[in-house]
Amino acid sequence: MLEKTRGIVLKSVNYKDNSCIVHIYTELHGAQSYIINGVRNQKGAIRPSHIMPLNLVDLVVYHKENQDIHRIKELKCDPILRNVHFDMTRNSIALFITEILDACVKESESNPGLFSFLHHFIQILDLEDGALGNYPIAFLLQLSKYLGFYPDNNFEEGFSLQFLNGCFAPVERAEGRTMTKRDSRLCYEFMVNRDWHMIHLSKEDRSSLLNEMIEFYGFHALNGRQIKSHLILREVL
Repeated sequence: MLEKTRGIVLKSVNYKDNSCIVHIYTELHGAQSYIINGVRNQKGAIRPSHIMPLNLVDLVVYHKENQDIHRIKELKCDPILRNVHFDMTRNSIALFITEILDACVKESESNPGLFSFLHHFIQILDLEDGALGNYPIAFLLQLSKYLGFYPDNNFEEGFSLQFLNGCFAPVERAEGRTMTKRDSRLCYEFMVNRDWHMIHLSKEDRSSLLNEMIEFYGFHALNGRQIKSHLILREVL
């Protein structure tokens, strides 16, 4: 069945001589895989630059239910990202985002809210003129809303976030692995502050909170995957 849908490129893997398999999060069908023939052929309609990670694309696809790999009839980038692939900081954040999405977003069904969030967030990342250091933390926190484990809004001073149940609790009554009190307070700041990009963090605080957020994800969504791209962010941000 021929369908039109928007998509977000997650990653591509070379396949045979001139083809590749590209993983795209689509608006209509969630996470899907497509085979593209002749992608490295200079005369091909779809070029490697079209399927770079986080590219926002309009697709015409041949979709068959209960099939693992589909085919693309047409693909174009819209809107075209101007900065993500050419700015070191943005590109490092983009690689982190794609690694998280590749580990966490597996469902092959439509999730309009999640797609809209991702589509909008990527455009902000591409166009933002200010500091970008808080973007990875804000992304993880906001993404957790759509994945179903956003922390409860019950923070009080001195509480720590419990990783397994996602609730804040007094340290002496917390169960299992918990976030440090300092990082828990900073996490809550991101939850209640719409201007999260203005939150001032030292390099050490930012690195610590990001590490703890990734560990929080490990309890809920990473499926045993070890995230590595945040190590690059430590040096870039």
